[in-house]
Amino acid sequence: NLFKPLKLGNIILRNRIFSAPTGYCDLTRENIATEPMMAYYEAKARGGAAVVHVGEAYVDSKHGVDIEKYLALDTDECISPLATVADAISKHGAVPSIELMHAGMFSSQSYVDGNQIWAPSETHVSGTKAGERLHGADIPEMPEEVIYETIEKYAQAAKRVQMAGFKMVLLHGGHGWLLNQFISPRFNHRTDEYGGSLENRFRLVGRILQAAREACGPEMALLVKADCNGCGDLHRLLELYQEAGADGVELSGVDFAARAGEKSPFYLQEALRAMDGIQIPLSLVGGIFNLETAEAVLEQGFTFVSFSRALICQPDFIARMKRGEQTKSACLACN
Repeated sequence: NLFKPLKLGNIILRNRIFSAPTGYCDLTRENIATEPMMAYYEAKARGGAAVVHVGEAYVDSKHGVDIEKYLALDTDECISPLATVADAISKHGAVPSIELMHAGMFSSQSYVDGNQIWAPSETHVSGTKAGERLHGADIPEMPEEVIYETIEKYAQAAKRVQMAGFKMVLLHGGHGWLLNQFISPRFNHRTDEYGGSLENRFRLVGRILQAAREACGPEMALLVKADCNGCGDLHRLLELYQEAGADGVELSGVDFAARAGEKSPFYLQEALRAMDGIQIPLSLVGGIFNLETAEAVLEQGFTFVSFSRALICQPDFIARMKRGEQTKSACLACN
């Protein structure tokens, strides 16, 4: 099953394996793609993945930046350099995809640069996610006019990467970033149409999906990343993504960075409890390091599996598995 071709949206994939979106920080000062970055993602495409996700690209480089050295997608200057990345992935038979994100209340670089940042609700920031740069900051609630601007920034970013040759985008709705902040009852205490019930907290993501679809048309696959342990009702969240027209969901979790050393699927049980009746294609990421585990995940109802650390260690691990040369990743899961 792992190497069986499959259709996702309007795209034919050569197998059921995603290269998970890991960032690459060798960029120019303008946060555009470089040749070393192209080579990093090309190696994963050459190595056999059906989809190669380019990790964490900002839709708002003024108000939404945490880690400085990631891609910026909010000007047309990004299109030509990104086209070289898309071409490098496509020529090896993989589908180029890119992860769209906004750091929201954790936009520490934007904050340090003196730019306004916002949270779903007014908040005082503290804790490890904030880091030293944001610890103790008071972040105002994002006003509705900025919400509308942010929706448009996501749609424009999706259109720009489509113009560059990307066939898919992955909206980052997990790991504590903006979309996850709106979905999470921990961060979202709004009293308007974007707060309260899960359906209301989902509204921002739903409108982004709608705007991106209108901007890019049916040929662009729209996927989302969701946390298994941060929304309050994962089953209902998956239903909402299904109703909103997403083409698939990659399931992760808020505590993925604390899972060093683990080599079994991090969020399998949480995901299985939420999958009943869900028709939208699902992929599981985190803790998948060998052929046996990947096949077992598919057998339990997932459409795809996502390899992350295994492909950082060995970009050609998938090809090695297919040739029968190797069934277990050499990755130690040490980071």
